[in-house]
Amino acid sequence: MKWREYENKIHEYVANHYINSKILYNQTVSGKMSGSNRQIDMLIDESIAGRHYRIVIDYSTFRDNRIDVRDVEMFLGTLADCDAQKGILITAKGFTQEAMNRAQFDENKEIEVDLLNIDDLKELTGSNAIIYKEDCGAIITTPFGWIIDKANDHLYFLAAFYKRGIELLTAVKNKEWICASIEVKSPTTKSLKDFLACQEEYTKKEMPDAVTNYEKRKIDKDKSITFREISHKEFDHREITGFVEFDEFIFYAVLITSKSLYEKNFRKLEFILDKVLPLNMK
Repeated sequence: MKWREYENKIHEYVANHYINSKILYNQTVSGKMSGSNRQIDMLIDESIAGRHYRIVIDYSTFRDNRIDVRDVEMFLGTLADCDAQKGILITAKGFTQEAMNRAQFDENKEIEVDLLNIDDLKELTGSNAIIYKEDCGAIITTPFGWIIDKANDHLYFLAAFYKRGIELLTAVKNKEWICASIEVKSPTTKSLKDFLACQEEYTKKEMPDAVTNYEKRKIDKDKSITFREISHKEFDHREITGFVEFDEFIFYAVLITSKSLYEKNFRKLEFILDKVLPLNMK
C-alpha cells in the first residue's frame, strides 16, 4: 500500500466516525509540560454529554515493524503533553500483544489509547447498531475502543458494550461492561419518573441498605440525561445507570465498572447516552 492510499483510508474512517466533530489535520500543539512543539497528524475536538474532549490520531508509523510497547509509551507521553483525553495509534504493520496490553491496561485514569491496524478500519467504520422492543427502536453507537454485542440470547438487555478483543463473559467477570435496553411507555409507565419510581421500589425490596443518588444533566434544549448510581456496602464495584426519555420509550444503559477505572468507563456511558437516537420501527 502506498502512503497516499494509506492516508486516504484513515481520513475516510475519521470523517465517517466523527461526523459532528471538528477535525484538524497536520497540527502543531505546544506541549503543556515540555513546552516543545508537538506535530500532530490529526486533532479532533468533540463534545460529549456536555463535556469537551480532545483526541489525537497518529498514523505516521507507516513502516516495516509492528507497533511495540515503546511506541505506546511514547504516544501516552504525547497525549499527556497535548492535554488529550483520547489517542488512536494507526499502523500498516500491526502491533504486538504486549503493545495492546500496555494500551488497554494503562493506569492513567484521564487518558485512553486505542491501537488500530489499517486493514481493520473498514470493519470498524460501521459503529452503529439498532436495538428495538415492540415498535420502539434506538440507534446506538460504539464508544471509544469498545464493541457492540447484540447476541440474541441475552435475557434482560438488548445490547452489551465492552472492550474490543475480549468476550462478553470476560467483560462481566472483569466488571467492565455496559448493558442497554428499552422500556416502552405504557398506562402504568407513562414517563421516566414512573419508571424510576418502579425501579426504586424494586431496589428497596431487594437491597434495603442500598443508597441511590441521582444527577440530571441537560445536553441541549431537546435532550437530558438522568444518571443514577446505586451503591451498597457489599459492592466491590460501581453501578451507574443513565436514562434518556423519548416520546414513546425510555432508553437506559447500565455501567458496571471497577472503582479504579470509573473515570474512563463513565465516559463510555456518557458517549452512549449522548449519541443514542430514537427510531420508529413501524
